[in-house]
Amino acid sequence: MAEDTPMRPLLSPVLRFTKEPRPEGIAGGGKSASGVRSDRLGTQRRALSTQFRALAAAAGSSPRFAGRLVVYASMFDDSLAPTWTPSDLFHSTRGARLVAPFRKGYLVEFEAERLKWYASLVEAADNTADRVDISRVERVRFHEPSDVLGARSIDSLWEAAREADGGRAFLVWLMPLRTNEAAEGLLQLFASLRERVLVAPASLLEGPPAEADPLVRPALQRSLRAVAPVDRLNRAMREYRQHHRARTTAVVSSPSGLAQLVASGAVFRLDPVAPVTATSPGEGREPNRPLPATLATAPIVGVVDGGMTATSYSPAEAWRADPLVPGASAEVKHGNRVTSLVVQGHEWNSNLVLPPLHCRVGTVQAIAKVGHGGPGPEELVAYLDAVVTAYPETRVWNLSFNQPQECELDAVSYLGHALAELARKHGVLLVNSVGNKPGSWLQAPADCEAALTVGGRLQTASGEPGDPCTVSLGGPGPSGLLKPDLVHFSHVRALGGAVVRGSSFATALASPLAAHTMDRLRDPTPDLVKALLIHRSDGGGFDPALGFGTTDLVTLPWECRPGTVTLHWRARLRTRAAYYWELPIPPALRDGGRLRGQGRLTAILNPHPMVTDYAGPNYFSARLNAAVQLERGGHFHNLLGSMDTDRIPEQIARAIDHKWSPVRHHVRDFRRPGVQADGPNLRVYARVYTRDHYLYGYSSADEVPELDAVFVLSLVSPDEAGEIYDQVRQQLGAFVEPSVIEAGIDIEADDGL
Repeated sequence: MAEDTPMRPLLSPVLRFTKEPRPEGIAGGGKSASGVRSDRLGTQRRALSTQFRALAAAAGSSPRFAGRLVVYASMFDDSLAPTWTPSDLFHSTRGARLVAPFRKGYLVEFEAERLKWYASLVEAADNTADRVDISRVERVRFHEPSDVLGARSIDSLWEAAREADGGRAFLVWLMPLRTNEAAEGLLQLFASLRERVLVAPASLLEGPPAEADPLVRPALQRSLRAVAPVDRLNRAMREYRQHHRARTTAVVSSPSGLAQLVASGAVFRLDPVAPVTATSPGEGREPNRPLPATLATAPIVGVVDGGMTATSYSPAEAWRADPLVPGASAEVKHGNRVTSLVVQGHEWNSNLVLPPLHCRVGTVQAIAKVGHGGPGPEELVAYLDAVVTAYPETRVWNLSFNQPQECELDAVSYLGHALAELARKHGVLLVNSVGNKPGSWLQAPADCEAALTVGGRLQTASGEPGDPCTVSLGGPGPSGLLKPDLVHFSHVRALGGAVVRGSSFATALASPLAAHTMDRLRDPTPDLVKALLIHRSDGGGFDPALGFGTTDLVTLPWECRPGTVTLHWRARLRTRAAYYWELPIPPALRDGGRLRGQGRLTAILNPHPMVTDYAGPNYFSARLNAAVQLERGGHFHNLLGSMDTDRIPEQIARAIDHKWSPVRHHVRDFRRPGVQADGPNLRVYARVYTRDHYLYGYSSADEVPELDAVFVLSLVSPDEAGEIYDQVRQQLGAFVEPSVIEAGIDIEADDGL
């Protein structure tokens, strides 16, 4: 872009709200007589007693570990809320321990000799907590091989796995037994399986280092050597001995060996290893548009793809990692296309409404062509961990790849979970693609909690966001996730000049906006950037095909439109407390005794450490309620958001209100007829809830550490006048400050807009 391009001034910047909240403690409650389902208590006493006697009789032929067996206890549909966890009935003092949430209930480790005793217990137990649990547990049975296979057969599972030296590769989760004795018994069994049917896989990370490259940081080689596993099966066994949980990639020798592994009882979950792939972009010429002279100051996006060989983009390459996939096997064409869109997507697509945001790139050559092997999920994550460690200045990473299989309905994928752990560990924002058809549902790692997952969208004749893409997949996602988060143009021109299609390219257009937002803000966090991008989207709520919509491409995320004020803040929240932030109602919203305008509240909870891939549908053990409230008739009522998820059945709250999603996004237009408000202030309410504490070694909610959350609130005056911004700044005074690095930052105007 020419250096004499006219400049436009930055609009009013978003404001950081610094006022501390007012917390109010909330007493915890236990199980009471009102929780007993008296209408079925007698029936369940008889049914469970019969089932426990049958288990005791069949215990001799079921997998056991040091005299302990795993039982699946399913719950009635009206008993799935955390309040009804049967932790009193299944207690360690009775020889039973909850292992993990599973499907519509829980896995429980039982001492085999106690099963017959439990038959008598459920018939006679009379204390309140036991009666609550007995009336809400629907059925007990042993954990079976079909629970590991799901709807798959041994043969179909075998055919879906990638070939490897010695057999086919699978991701294996060992059963998370609770007692040390049972864990040692499982390790002995797993060691015997290794001798007969399992092989430790080789790793691409153990290959020779690449030739010296001035763009490759020397620290990367040291990091790669540190994460290269010597023997993954041995490492998993050591980890399991310490934590009673471990997952690993294992090569299984044959279909019969796979059947032995599944039937052993040692496996909690089993997934075939599938490659990560990129869509084929085709051939094409290199661009003829010059890169700007100011490119050296542009933010960096780490592009994890098939590499980059287009010489015209060499000036935009800030660094290059040692390749994980050699050049002959790498999907370089796709990498070149994605790089071109990250660097100058707005110039390749001057007919579309795109902000003029150039970026530099860090090249990570990690994706192979279809049929050329490539890394497995474990080694890809270990490699990315080393790369992200070596380049800490890169805060946004573009991941335009997916595994060619749909995510499970009730379980977050290994790749989605492991990348979330990586992103949280390093404080980076991953921008992931949702995946492309064939299929009907998103593909891993689109189910990464910490990522900004991007789907596709068509454009209108005027170059604005239009209908859902005909190529990219939809959501919402497993275990309460709302994915994709956003959508962007997915039928675009890229390197070569041809039109390419797919969520990969929508992701590549979204990454520069994320990188520039990260670059513009004071003290940014990945969740804050993600929240701002969702907050400024054009959707009124979540849609499985469009996510929360497309981020405003004219007024940028760190700006406020005329007639709008946007506040953001961070907080550390503990359980059993409600938090309130008060702020005066600006005059621009008042019309007599009513409020008229629009409101928007976005909040994102960092659920770590209260997440685990062992919890299936209960992947999230923490959730956030948030609302904007106003005073009327001496009480506060919700203006935005809702707290009703605690008053409706768990299944409905999960399906309709997305109760356990870490993202809360509420939008409301109250211009007409307005909303009655008596008091002078609005207040923002937030509260964290937790469940399944035993998974993390906690005995109660009081032991859960404080959890981080970010909030973004916008208020819009009804006539789009500019006074509301100044009014709020004046009312809040020292409690707000501009959130951009410099109040006078300008951005370049785009000739194509």
